[in-house]
Amino acid sequence: MKKVYLTVDDGPSVARREKVDVLDQYGIQAIWFCEKRFMEVRPEDVIYTIQKGHIIGNHASTHSHFSEMSLEECEREIREADQMIEDLYEKAGVKRPCKVFRFPFGDEGVKKGFYDVEYSEEEKARVQGIQKVLKELGYQIFPFPGITYKYFENFRGSERVDWLWTYDAMEWCVYQDDPPFGVRTLDDVLEMMELDLPERWMGLNFPYSDEIIVIHDHPQTSDIFADIIKGFVDLGLEFARFSDLLT
Repeated sequence: MKKVYLTVDDGPSVARREKVDVLDQYGIQAIWFCEKRFMEVRPEDVIYTIQKGHIIGNHASTHSHFSEMSLEECEREIREADQMIEDLYEKAGVKRPCKVFRFPFGDEGVKKGFYDVEYSEEEKARVQGIQKVLKELGYQIFPFPGITYKYFENFRGSERVDWLWTYDAMEWCVYQDDPPFGVRTLDDVLEMMELDLPERWMGLNFPYSDEIIVIHDHPQTSDIFADIIKGFVDLGLEFARFSDLLT
């Protein structure tokens, strides 16, 4: 059975608790990459997420493009969200199990294509400077030996510790004015799951690699969150637990 790991970006939205409860119905543990600006507004929802056995990841403070900020601003975005997560774990009465970080938009600090790890010397120094901050704070990415895609192997060999993904549910497209790939409805999102294009990040039906799935905690798509999760479950995917990788 194909093994997948679920990650949820952004938020916490006003529907965070309902989404946590949806995952709990299926016994799915997720990493929720949260933004400081929303954690400040809904700290109790983050605590609820923690106490339900999920993991809180750092998605920076304001969800800005790191390639458009100074290194000092990038560091502040990371550190401010990190401290808030620390505080919320303490308030939840739960030991923080790990430190995981995902760049907003997957923007690692330079204007590059997805999973592109070829840099000029200047770009390399900038990327390494941001990675240095993450490493000093103890951030990590798990080995994921079951992910076999060449682009992910290249990323894994780059010594970066931020988290990327291998499958995007694309549900965020449904409220865009000009949605990518023509994804406008829940049915379109579910149809995307049937594709078999593993090297184009649409490989849920490819049996030879595990996947890191990303979906989003956006208020605009809260009403279809449960249907999307059910769509994944109906494919017969095995949702692995991050906690098992920490033991």
